[in-house]
Amino acid sequence: MKAGAVSVITPPLVEGPKVVFFIPTPHNFSFAMEMANGGYGIPVTITVVTTWALIALFFLFFNWGLKNLEMVPGKKQAFFETLYDVYDSLVTQMFGKRGKEFVVYISALISFIAISNITSFFPIPGFSTVNGQFVISPLLRSPSADINTTLGLALITTFMFIYVAIKENGIKGYVGGLCDPTPVMLPMNIIGELAKPTNISMRLFGNAFAGMVIMGLLYMAAPAVLPAPLHLYFDLFQGLVQSFVFTMLTMVYIQGSMATED
Repeated sequence: MKAGAVSVITPPLVEGPKVVFFIPTPHNFSFAMEMANGGYGIPVTITVVTTWALIALFFLFFNWGLKNLEMVPGKKQAFFETLYDVYDSLVTQMFGKRGKEFVVYISALISFIAISNITSFFPIPGFSTVNGQFVISPLLRSPSADINTTLGLALITTFMFIYVAIKENGIKGYVGGLCDPTPVMLPMNIIGELAKPTNISMRLFGNAFAGMVIMGLLYMAAPAVLPAPLHLYFDLFQGLVQSFVFTMLTMVYIQGSMATED
């Protein structure tokens, strides 16, 4: 749609994370790609840039919140203590007395996924020039709409529940558990273990990416009438729900590893 000197362009429905810039490297460096100027470098996508921005945001936010703690909390300290109590209650309900062992990981996980999912809800504009035309487009892209991010989070969760099982049962006990109830079930149990990271990574990626496609369809159908209420559902509500689902499944897998050895 064009209104005078201003053009509104709907993005492609299915678009992978674009490369923002390259980190120059020697031509024989692993994973290096050839750039437009003939040099070589490692591509840095919008997913990585957004993740760096969120990490910086978390660092600044919690560094600000945890300064000058007092015995009688003010409003700022009371907010952060309440936030910790929510996470602690969530983990304690699942793990009981052992909740303290996992509260750091679970609170970091749900916080990162929740903020990642709702990144596209905030209209932070990015400015660029394409073919001589001034373009305004979203500056950031939800990291959870990239399978690399969700798979990475799922692998961390997989490492966590396997670590818990081996720590309490030993390697022999963990491998023996895969042979329950009979050694014939070993292949099926291994497939079951591999299905866990596949399940949670594809679920989160699918929901985040599908939300982007649906919103793209709506903008193509009615670009002049912004479907703002639908942003509340697809970007905000669904994003928070999916972060909770991913975290709950993570805790179920970890608890399952603990229960196996009991």
